[in-house]
Amino acid sequence: MRNTLLMILLTSAISTAGAAEISISQADKQFSMPAVTINSGDTIVFKNKDNVDHNINVMSPDGDADDKGVQAPGDNLKVTFSKPGAYQVRCRIHPRMKMDVNVK
Repeated sequence: MRNTLLMILLTSAISTAGAAEISISQADKQFSMPAVTINSGDTIVFKNKDNVDHNINVMSPDGDADDKGVQAPGDNLKVTFSKPGAYQVRCRIHPRMKMDVNVK
């Protein structure tokens, strides 16, 4: 049992060791990039540099929506993309705020 737990922990550490963290700013009611390509396991840090609230809503390739809630000015929100595919990120407060995330 102990060896199994150790093996699980080591495997988990190895699989996340190469993960990157990418920053995307929100300013003037838009994302700093309209699209980004990342690797599976990478994290995007959404940084609200606007003077208004935003919302991060992630639509997965299979159509499931994951609403991350309201993000106040100055707040950062981390979203890890663990499965490959084409994701859509939207602000539900400002419908014109859109970006595509391609996870390979």
